[in-house]
Amino acid sequence: MTRTTGLSHEEIADFIAGNPLFYSLPRPVVQSIAEKFQVRRFEPEEVIVREGEPGDSFYLIREGHVHVVKYSDGRELVLAELGLGEGFGEMALLIDQPRSATIKALDPVETLVLMRDDFSVLYRRLPDLAVQMNKLLEQRVSLLESEERQGRDQEKFTSGRRLELDYSYLDLLMKLNEAAGGHEQVEHCKEVGQLAREMSKMLCPMVSEEILFAGYLHEIGKVSLPRELILKERQGLPLTPEEREKFEHIFEMAVDILAPNNALHESIGFLRFLGRKNYHDMPLEAQILKVADDYLERRSPNYRNLSEEEALAQIHAGAGSLYHPRAIAALEKNVGKYKDLRVEAQLNVMRMMVIALDRKDNYTWRHSMDVRNMGLRLSRALGLGRKEQEYMRIGAELHDVGKIFIDEKILNAPRKLTPEEFEVMKTHAARSADFFADILGMDELTAIVRAHHEKYNGQGYPDGLIGEEIPYLARVMAIADVWSALTTPRVYRVDSAGKSKAFTPEKALSIIEEMADGHFDPEIFPFFQEIVRGMIERGESCVWDEENSV
Repeated sequence: MTRTTGLSHEEIADFIAGNPLFYSLPRPVVQSIAEKFQVRRFEPEEVIVREGEPGDSFYLIREGHVHVVKYSDGRELVLAELGLGEGFGEMALLIDQPRSATIKALDPVETLVLMRDDFSVLYRRLPDLAVQMNKLLEQRVSLLESEERQGRDQEKFTSGRRLELDYSYLDLLMKLNEAAGGHEQVEHCKEVGQLAREMSKMLCPMVSEEILFAGYLHEIGKVSLPRELILKERQGLPLTPEEREKFEHIFEMAVDILAPNNALHESIGFLRFLGRKNYHDMPLEAQILKVADDYLERRSPNYRNLSEEEALAQIHAGAGSLYHPRAIAALEKNVGKYKDLRVEAQLNVMRMMVIALDRKDNYTWRHSMDVRNMGLRLSRALGLGRKEQEYMRIGAELHDVGKIFIDEKILNAPRKLTPEEFEVMKTHAARSADFFADILGMDELTAIVRAHHEKYNGQGYPDGLIGEEIPYLARVMAIADVWSALTTPRVYRVDSAGKSKAFTPEKALSIIEEMADGHFDPEIFPFFQEIVRGMIERGESCVWDEENSV
């Protein structure tokens, strides 16, 4: 049902400009199109378009999610899930044909709808739009030759998989990966499986788990190759014809290795096609896995170590021959989401470790939140951008995770540490950074966490960096770290009754000002002083209650 909305044509233009149909068009053309869009809402399970009905409109999802479904023998088969910014029905704007699938609202959905009659007027009036849509039509026609094969694949999928995949069996098989190519190969195969599974949710969600397993195991055939040859190929070095021939058979060997497990062998037998040179010779599962594998080989620091742009450019160079264009589109749609999910999952593991550490020393989690809060206030006062503030948030929350390795007798010592104990305590900065070092793209954050105990005069640890050698955000975090240490109850700072105490903001500021020379960046420190003085003037206490302050 059409609904009135507060959206202006300018806001609609901003939104639709991110869709592949429109993003290459000049702004005036996009604005003209925006004026023709209507807003419609749908309730969960409501059918938006039905397979077989005439298509007369294009939908762009503004809120919620939809399922693309087909029906076979009375069963509903979910082909894909679409969400924010994704569209469906674009071919209905160009040609009169029935809908090829049913679209159902998964939750409350708001769409922007463009009717074909309205679009036709624009199509005739705007040459840039006509050129763009003709390109789309040509791309769709070029894929028709593969549709028959896709139909056969779909029939295979709908026949049903009776397999219950055994994850304990998978763990044992992963040891073959490690034997063949070491820890680097294990991690690569895991990443390939996870990315390919996300891609498959757009193209063939009914075999997502099979594709995950295939990704995990696709390189176990390398166990037959010399380790030196595996490393040579991994780094992209030139191979002799004889060496290249050996690699052409590893996927068939992987399938042969799985033969004793009939269910697994049958389920991911498509691996044997992974070495083919044309996607037409591969089933859809192998096409998806091929794109994910080749992309991640180019991206991984342990393999080719290319940038995201370079890796995608090389994949695009094989479109239409080595790679199916649809699989490339699924890669582009999911690579950013997969990367974000993977990084966030790893960060969440570290957050859980900090919480576990808090049970060990009853201080670290609260301290980390305090460092985060002051670090963000100081970052905003310094005018730092969104990226820097996000790095501060993550880095502060996890800057002490390396303390998980420190003996609790040292962490909770109710006295000044001995020189030997302090040397052990100092290792936590480097150990915290080591956690980040394993996450792709976290080099800058790794350096920040490692340096949060460096001093501006070079007397800090672990590397004795001086002045601007210290990462800027580490200089910011160092101030927030000391502030939290002073304004948080500590086991080694007690009152006459033996109770842990924290300093008041006034006292803490006085102490920090006395130690500031040589310890902190002199250009950053005045911003911190201004923040704290404002807190004092407003009567703003620290996180802890006044009764816990001295």
